[in-house]
Amino acid sequence: MTSPRSAQQLLIDMFNDMVIKRDFSALPRYYHPDFQLETNGRTQDYHAFLEGHRNVYASGMTYAVRYDDEAWVTHHDRVAARVWITTQRPNEAAVEYEVILLATVRDGKIHRLWELTRPDWTVQKAFAGYDSPAACAA
Repeated sequence: MTSPRSAQQLLIDMFNDMVIKRDFSALPRYYHPDFQLETNGRTQDYHAFLEGHRNVYASGMTYAVRYDDEAWVTHHDRVAARVWITTQRPNEAAVEYEVILLATVRDGKIHRLWELTRPDWTVQKAFAGYDSPAACAA
């Protein structure tokens, strides 16, 4: 019998399988249906999170992720981490986001996620289309 993966490994797998590959169809494998995100003062439910990722992943933006291996803190179904996510849209300069996150896991999936990013991704031009597919193509 296989033991369940740790909350830390769940996050790493999610970044590798969903974010870096820009595969929004992987989202249900990693996020609980009752998922909620609190990011830089903005709250999203599962559906808004799925649609936002569908819009941005379709834009051609690429992602790279690196971890602060000394900053992982885990306890059962909870994890805290510091990561850097670098994004780049075609014909634009790359932008690196420092992310401090706390997550809880339920039924082997990310259930709640609180994060702060620097710079604040919610006000960046590259994510203007997060809530609207037409704006992502701009």
